[in-house]
Amino acid sequence: MAKEKDQWRLQDLIDFEIALEESSEVSASAGDEIREGLSQQDFGKDEGAKRRWGLLRWLRLRPEREAGQRVVGVTRFLGIVLLGLMFLGGIGLIRGLIMEVRGTSLRGFNIWILLAATIGVQGLFLLGGVIGYFLMPKITGGLDWVRELIGVLVKKCSGTLDEKIWRKLTDLRSGQKSAVAWRLGRVIQLGGIGWNLGLLTGLFGVLWFTETIFFWESSFSRFGPTSLKNVVTVLSLGISGINPSGVVDASWLANERPTTGSPSAIWKAFFFFAIFLWGLLPRLFFYLLTIFKERKTLKNLHFQDPAHRKLWRGITRVERTVVIEGPSDGVVLLDVGGLNLETEKLRPFLLQTLRVNPEKTYSVGILDEEKEAEAWSAIKKAPCGLVLLVEGWSLSPKQMISLINRIREAADDAAIRVLVLGDGVEPPEDKDFAQWQKFIDELRDPNLECIAYEEGVIS
Repeated sequence: MAKEKDQWRLQDLIDFEIALEESSEVSASAGDEIREGLSQQDFGKDEGAKRRWGLLRWLRLRPEREAGQRVVGVTRFLGIVLLGLMFLGGIGLIRGLIMEVRGTSLRGFNIWILLAATIGVQGLFLLGGVIGYFLMPKITGGLDWVRELIGVLVKKCSGTLDEKIWRKLTDLRSGQKSAVAWRLGRVIQLGGIGWNLGLLTGLFGVLWFTETIFFWESSFSRFGPTSLKNVVTVLSLGISGINPSGVVDASWLANERPTTGSPSAIWKAFFFFAIFLWGLLPRLFFYLLTIFKERKTLKNLHFQDPAHRKLWRGITRVERTVVIEGPSDGVVLLDVGGLNLETEKLRPFLLQTLRVNPEKTYSVGILDEEKEAEAWSAIKKAPCGLVLLVEGWSLSPKQMISLINRIREAADDAAIRVLVLGDGVEPPEDKDFAQWQKFIDELRDPNLECIAYEEGVIS
């Protein structure tokens, strides 16, 4: 596989979609340059790497754009702003939770309220985010509401993307996660990190500069010491391994009155470690996960949308001026349905268009079991992939999907080219070929392409 000097970046992907929306034309000079570069690379059987390399070169040969960089810059700016605002919000929350202890002159934290505000609420948000991550693509194909909100801000602040391109960049139904969606997730996690840093900073400031105690009575009396003990026991999981002094003794929960002295000091340690372990660490984990997922998505872009495939067909077009022959580039022809075509007439077209030498024709989708077995044996050994011969008017999606799935089971990485013909060895009708092309594009198989037979090649 070729080592790409330039990897796809998020700004490249945004600029690419904008450029493709404006025009998918490939100039003769650009096509020649890209094809020459492709011929000098070693991609092996990785069609995806070949496509990523070629499409990135197509983008580099076009006028430079600023839209992608502007969008990326906005996400970074919003991330920093959100981190700062949430940091201040965390500090403000801690200060707002200090209350007078009924019947005393003391001030402190109600343990139930402090647990709910610092860990419980954001735990529900995390749970909701995970559920939305799995359910929203299936329900709407789009983002969960938090990322949708951040996305609206990004799009509005960048001022460069129309709704159609934005929806394409954030579409989660294509079998590949959106790199933009992962970037929006990173912004959200920065806010979560700022929130927890604010909680820790606020708690430290309050406990350092004021005399503050911990209690758990009043309106939460329905939740007795047993409930609080269970909650604290769960939150203490992991704390004992980090700092045993932060583990609360359950015997202290038998009295609703304020805790002072040594128990109060351990409550302080408990809350510091609980917020760090159950609040900050998960946010840091998800933040790093979004970075990893974004880079992985950009590294493995498949570019299988119909517009991508149309552009790729234009880039990899081969000039039909020279007939290339040779026994080392053989391809297996599969006559789908037993058309009994004069396949020798296809040789000049296959040599000049696909640069492959047709070896032998086999029939599939017929009632002759012996010939079928012979065909499947050849499929497993095809040196340069397969060419399926089909008639333009006879598209049967269910049968073709079944056939392609069987071929993938026998040769999962084989290059498959569906050659659409008309009546005999003739070009197909434009409307028939358009249906085949739409059908093949929707399968999103990087090693599957649709080609129309053309006359006029050198024989």
